Amino acid sequence: MSATQPDSDTVTSLAEVKARVIRYTAAGLLTWSLLLGGSLAWNIAKQREITLELATNTALANFNKDVAYRLWASSHGGVYVEPTEKTPPSPWMAHLPDRDLVANDGRRLTLMNPAYMLREMMQDHAELYGIKGRIVGIVALNPANLADPWEAEGIRQFANGSKDQLMEVSDIDGAPYMRLFKPFRMEASCQKCHGHLGFKDGEVRGGIGVSVPLAPYLAGEAGVVRTMETTHGALWVMGTLAIGWIARRGHSRSAANTRMTLAIRDSEKHYRAIVETSSDGFWMTDRRGRIIEVNNAYAARSGYSRRQLLGMSIPDLEAAQSGGEIATHIANVIAGRARRFETRHRTRDGEIWDVEVSTSYFPGGEGRLFVFLRDISERKQAERVLAESERRFREMAETIDQVFFIAELDYSRFHYISPAFRRLWGRDTEVLMADPGAWVDWLHPEDRDTVMAFVAEHVGAGEYESEFRVIRPDGSEAWLHAKSFEVASPPGGTPYVLGFHTDITQAKAVEAQLRDKNQALERSNADLEAYAYVASHDLREPLRNVTSFSTLLNRRLEGRLNDEEQEFVKIITDAANRMDCLVRDLLEVSRVGRGEHDMRPVSLSELAMSARGGLRSQMEAAKATIEIVSPMPVVMGNDEELYRVLLNLFGNALKYHGADPVRITVDCRADGPELWRITVADNGIGLELGKGYEERIFGLFQRLHQRDAYGGGTGIGLPICRKIVLRHGGRIWAESDGPGKGTRIVFTLPKLPD
Repeated sequence: MSATQPDSDTVTSLAEVKARVIRYTAAGLLTWSLLLGGSLAWNIAKQREITLELATNTALANFNKDVAYRLWASSHGGVYVEPTEKTPPSPWMAHLPDRDLVANDGRRLTLMNPAYMLREMMQDHAELYGIKGRIVGIVALNPANLADPWEAEGIRQFANGSKDQLMEVSDIDGAPYMRLFKPFRMEASCQKCHGHLGFKDGEVRGGIGVSVPLAPYLAGEAGVVRTMETTHGALWVMGTLAIGWIARRGHSRSAANTRMTLAIRDSEKHYRAIVETSSDGFWMTDRRGRIIEVNNAYAARSGYSRRQLLGMSIPDLEAAQSGGEIATHIANVIAGRARRFETRHRTRDGEIWDVEVSTSYFPGGEGRLFVFLRDISERKQAERVLAESERRFREMAETIDQVFFIAELDYSRFHYISPAFRRLWGRDTEVLMADPGAWVDWLHPEDRDTVMAFVAEHVGAGEYESEFRVIRPDGSEAWLHAKSFEVASPPGGTPYVLGFHTDITQAKAVEAQLRDKNQALERSNADLEAYAYVASHDLREPLRNVTSFSTLLNRRLEGRLNDEEQEFVKIITDAANRMDCLVRDLLEVSRVGRGEHDMRPVSLSELAMSARGGLRSQMEAAKATIEIVSPMPVVMGNDEELYRVLLNLFGNALKYHGADPVRITVDCRADGPELWRITVADNGIGLELGKGYEERIFGLFQRLHQRDAYGGGTGIGLPICRKIVLRHGGRIWAESDGPGKGTRIVFTLPKLPD
């Protein structure tokens, strides 16, 4: 076996060689760079010294010139010249009697002392050549000759003998200058003009300074430095290339030697690593199929030890092929016609297991077959389970009464359609498989656009369903309920759709019949309510006559009727009044829902507080409290009807109470995502349990007590509440923990949509 990649030891050795070459190369580059960098820095420093030396020499030359001019002028006591605008008579020598003279020819002359001459020559020299000069003193007749701080410090050092000259590079008017400053001592020739200042001969009177512009010298220096940098850079590049070439050549030779040294060992280690760490089995056999090498993985799976396997041949383990077939197979492998195939092997315990075989033949020596054997028993079992599952799926899909299909996400292709398609759609599945878009033409013309728009809108939504009609080839219509599920494919695949079609033609017919019956029932209920309204209204007329004439008869026969006769008349009157109350309450029931007020947003909080205010006198009489313990919502409803519900519930709680002060609480909570749950609880007489009173009290004219008990009544309040709550889309019921433990009337109302 040949290694395709070096193992970790080889990689480590090559890495060490590479690292060593990199270290030497880096050291050489660093040394070369430091050497040339040091040389460049030294040369630049020396060039700077030369530049400053040239400027210094220029400054000294100009200083000596200025001193020579001053000495000449001093030796002659100054010079008389004709005054001009540039050279007027010096006001600082006005104390000299001979400052101004008239020549024999009548010309006016003025005295220029040495300082005056030197200052004017320095000014002219600066304008011509840029070299500035100054003669300054500690005490000056002319303020322009006062020393600046640097010059004053120099004069102080000259005076105490610590320095005899100063040199400095500084900026003057934004440009660099070399400044030279030397002492100016009092001499006998100076006493004529400056003797009155009190300086003695030999004392430091001030200083003479020269400032040489450095720009020309620095420009020359920059050119020289650029040349140095260019030559040194070129040398660095050539040296770097040479070092790199040497390093590359050395690395190539070292790496080649290392590879040659480790090649045999690496090949052996790779072979062992592949064989021993592979989870698949491995053989190496001769041309006759005798096993001459085997790994631990195959030994563990077969149940034999490696020692036992090394004495066996392929036929000893093969369970699917005969000896002749094995020999033929080996010949095909040697000829290169068989590389991978599946077979079955037998373990030491007799177990048969499925094997995938991958082989390679190497003709070196006597010839060797390298064989990798993978246990595929689980995969084969999974394939058998999958085949069985697919068989069951087809049996189910082909026997259910629904159409089942698998299609692309956009229905551009159908992968499977169950046989029920022929019964529901009346067409062969092959037609739709061949032409996936044909189903659109089979839809009912009135439903076609709606269905297509629905599909276009919901593709990619995950799950969706709809109902539509189809036209069969015989012209009959069928209603179908379609439900589709979008299923994510394995990574790399595309999503697909699983769909079901259910025949709901009969259900649609029953639905139409129920709709017709409901409409008829609604009409009947409306007629009954109208009849009850008219009957209740008309019945009150004769009852009022009975009540009126019985009362009138009682008045006219007053004093002439005995007690029994008066009792009879009273019974007639009370019965008529009670009948009138019943009819009036029946009329109230019939009026619920007949009002002209439309549904609108209504605040239950405001209605509850208004109902509580309307019962103030009854509350005071019963020492009652009505507490709204939680915020009340806004709902869609009829404010008059909902007000009546709360008023009736509060009134009942005030009516049916015991000896304790009445306490009524109103609580509101969410009852799921769509409803509010409102509870009106009291501490009154409660209800007996187990007798169905919780439902009975909502019956028309139903009372659980004697007619005149608890203030009387007709038993119409709670039925009206139920009718109103049902009309608003809710429901109402009663709860109690038993007699004397109070009653809770609970009703629900829909929430306002978001």
